[in-house]
Amino acid sequence: MRRLTLMRHADARWKNASSDLERALSRRGSAAAELMARRLLELELVPDLVLVSPARRTQQTAEILARELALVPRRVLREESLYLASCADLLGLVKRTGPRVAHLMLVAHNPGVSELMQRLLPEGQGDAGLSTAGVCSIGLDCEAWTGIEAANVCDVQRAAPPPRLFGLFG
Repeated sequence: MRRLTLMRHADARWKNASSDLERALSRRGSAAAELMARRLLELELVPDLVLVSPARRTQQTAEILARELALVPRRVLREESLYLASCADLLGLVKRTGPRVAHLMLVAHNPGVSELMQRLLPEGQGDAGLSTAGVCSIGLDCEAWTGIEAANVCDVQRAAPPPRLFGLFG
């Protein structure tokens, strides 16, 4: 069995950002990332490997995840190709994952990350896409990552920060 966990970066701000790559998390984004990391821990969804887009907001989201999940640095890797990657690009990256990784997590961007979730989930389950800091963890009944496809999905767990969280921070 394999498990793919997809996470969209937490809420970011535009203020003081010189480019899209440099956008930092907002206060509510940091709080949401912490909340989602704790939720992953509660669900015992701690990945073997986390691949992270080079964008500042995804790097900060992953730093919070690593801290809360007690992940060692070698298990959290910057992956240049994840920045604004398409669904096909993300799927290709997942299929190239080595056999020792049973649980892979991607921290990336929309629309690609939501499109990959929608491609893998049974019809109707992924329609809403992933909100900022949203997580979808997909269990797959396959021996190797090359076998990842919708027909092999055997378990889906989704979580998103509660809407009230977004009213608490500016």
